[in-house]
Amino acid sequence: MNLQYIVNPELEAEAVAALRTEVGWDARKEALKKIIGCTYLTAACFDENRLVGIVDVISDGVDDAFIRNLVVDPQYQRKGIGLKLLKLILVQLKKDKIKTVNILFEPGLTGLYRKAGFRIVSGGIIDNEEEGY
Repeated sequence: MNLQYIVNPELEAEAVAALRTEVGWDARKEALKKIIGCTYLTAACFDENRLVGIVDVISDGVDDAFIRNLVVDPQYQRKGIGLKLLKLILVQLKKDKIKTVNILFEPGLTGLYRKAGFRIVSGGIIDNEEEGY
């Protein structure tokens, strides 16, 4: 493995869609074409030229940031890639003086987010796509 971490890399929607399908998520390739490059911050991990991990952040640039879509290829999970990606963006958000950083995650991932420094609180979500908007 020759891992390289890049903040705000140039990404192809196809590569991100392929990574999403590797973890069992929907590809959302057409949506990704609109999203890539429009978020506040992105960090990615590559093994050679292969995208193996990504995380992105939406923010108002002042008070709040929302981390979304932390994805690591299953073949590369449990190697510290997700934690490293989180730490990369958290360092940048702190430099940018963003007041609050938020994330939603499945309960089984609590340990990872605690390691990254998150205080665990409760929350909720409505998924309009699941409801058939």
